[in-house]
Formats: sequence, structure tokens, C-alpha cells
Amino acid sequence: MKQIWRIIRATKSLWRYYIVISVFTVLLAALTLLMPFLSGKAIDNLSHGHPNVGYLVVIALIIFAADFLSNICSNIGGYYGDQMAAKVQRILSLDYYRHVLSLSQSYFDTELTGKIINRLNRSIYQIANFMNILSNNFLQFIFSTVLALIIVALYSWPVALMLLALYPVFGYLTVKTGPRWRHWQHEENSALDISSGRFAEVVNEIRVVKSFNQQARELKFFGGWLNRYVSLTKPQSRYWHKWDFWRRIAMNLVFVGVFIYIFIQAAHGHLTPG
Repeated sequence: MKQIWRIIRATKSLWRYYIVISVFTVLLAALTLLMPFLSGKAIDNLSHGHPNVGYLVVIALIIFAADFLSNICSNIGGYYGDQMAAKVQRILSLDYYRHVLSLSQSYFDTELTGKIINRLNRSIYQIANFMNILSNNFLQFIFSTVLALIIVALYSWPVALMLLALYPVFGYLTVKTGPRWRHWQHEENSALDISSGRFAEVVNEIRVVKSFNQQARELKFFGGWLNRYVSLTKPQSRYWHKWDFWRRIAMNLVFVGVFIYIFIQAAHGHLTPG
């Protein structure tokens, strides 16, 4: 989360995009939650045995209108999200390039050129892609979750509390895995930086490499760092999926409690099928 705020501070000139995207995200989340609410009303009407056809038609038209507005909000918000991601990439790329140009000549004497380029490709492009995903999907998920918990609490506060308990448990297990996972990821990035940097250097000086007949040596060096990258993914993946198993177990336990409570309440007539 700290890194996200650093990115936002670095791109504070895009605050208008943040506001527009947030507004359309809230609207989209509200319209998305309206669908099951209307469907529930229609199901309740049908389950009475004497459905009101006019009422059902009105609900169907409202669902269509909500779906139409959701389509508009999704695409407009997505458009501004794409523009924001492109401008984030431009701002961060210029800042990185400005930093590189300010470095002393001695830095470049000991650093691989390809490694510097790879940092630009990996870090900044991935950040821009993350901001695009954040604006188009993740913000909607956050607002939908908050609104859904509020609506559920209006119907049944015990269910809302059980669902709310899921997030700190899930978040704790995710944060607990973070430091070790990031350590492995840093090692993997370093291995890729060195291999890609050497690749760029060799391609740039291919005539020198061939003149000294160093192809086999360079290939061995390149393959060695790629092998290290592969070897690092095994413990990282094993560690991540081990904890992901417990995260999913926690989620399954919460939902089984929710289902048992809902089924018992419905059996006593406190909840309707809708």
C-alpha cells in the first residue's frame, strides 16, 4: 500500500483522472449490486403463486436500464483508466530517464547497459499496467465490497459480520507471506536483469564477441542466470501456494458459516427465496 501512495504522489498531476475514474467506479459498483436486488424482487413475486406480470415487466425494464448505464460507466471509466495508465508511464519514464542522465560516468563503467534498460521495461511498464488494472477492475471490486457489506447488514447483521471477518483474516495471511515472497522476487528480478543486460551488451558488441570466439562462453553465462531464475521460482511458488491453501480454507470456513445461517433463517421463514 505504501508503494501505491508513492506512485500516486509521483503522479499527482493526474488528480482529475483519479476523480473521474472514482466517480464512474462508484456508479458501476452501485449498478452492479442493483441487479441481484431487482432479481430477488422478481423471484419473490414469482414465488407467491400469483405473480404480477406488470410488476415483473417493470423490473425487467429497470434491469435493462441499469445494465445499459453499467455498460456506459464501464467503458467511460475504462477509457479514462487507459489514458491515465499511459500518462503514468510517461511521467515515470521521464523521471527515470532524468535520473539516469544525472548519474556519473563511473556508474556506467560498472553497470550493464541492458540492466538499466530492463529496469525501465520491467518496473515502469508493470506499474503502468497495474494502474490500468487498478482503475478498471480493482477499484470497482473495493467499492462493490463495501456497498455489498452495507446492504447485507441491512438484511442480516450476523451475515455481514461473518463476511467482514473474512477480509482481515485473508489480509493477514497475505501480508504474512509478503516479505519472503518479495525477497525471492527481488532475486528473480536481479537474475533476469543480469541475463537480459548481458544479452543486450553481447548483441551490441556481437562483432567483438565473434572475433574472440566467445559465443559458447556468453551462452553459458546467459543460461546460468536463467537457470538461477528457474531455481528461485520453485521455493517461491511452493511457499506462496502453501499459504494460499490456508487463505482459501479460511474463506471456505466463513462461507460455510454464512450458508448454514442463511439456510436456517430461510427454514424458519425469516428469509425469502429472493
